[in-house]
Amino acid sequence: MGWLIGIVILILLVVSAGFRKFALVIVGLGAAAGFVIYANEERKEKLALSRIRPAELKFEGVTLKPDYSGYTLSGRLINGSAQYTLKQVTLKVTMRDCSGESERNCLIIGESNEYVYLGVPPGQARDFNELVYFSGDALKPRGRLVWDYSVVEVKGE
Repeated sequence: MGWLIGIVILILLVVSAGFRKFALVIVGLGAAAGFVIYANEERKEKLALSRIRPAELKFEGVTLKPDYSGYTLSGRLINGSAQYTLKQVTLKVTMRDCSGESERNCLIIGESNEYVYLGVPPGQARDFNELVYFSGDALKPRGRLVWDYSVVEVKGE
């Protein structure tokens, strides 16, 4: 049935100049509506990224443990914002191979951005448990394995 409607529209586009003008107006209105929706979504995204500062988050008991096919990152996340609900945190997890006792003699052997999706109301906490996969083969440190994480992005609403 859809192909029949398509054929009728094509015939009308070829035969009727008035229908061509009408179709052009409809396509233009659709493009304008699409642009307005896109711009509004971009504005909402920027607003969500500016509501909660990374300094307002507190992490407790964060651990990274080997799992069957990767690692498990777990801990507790406290939303210190007084007004906004935390929706998502992007963490950059870094694995280092360190030789000796000094942290200066470390070589990065794995990095991964992890997206933690939580609904944490203002002033509350939630536990999280995320699987972490590092690209490439299994990590094979030659020295001491050291890991850390940093907050890359915070979304709130």
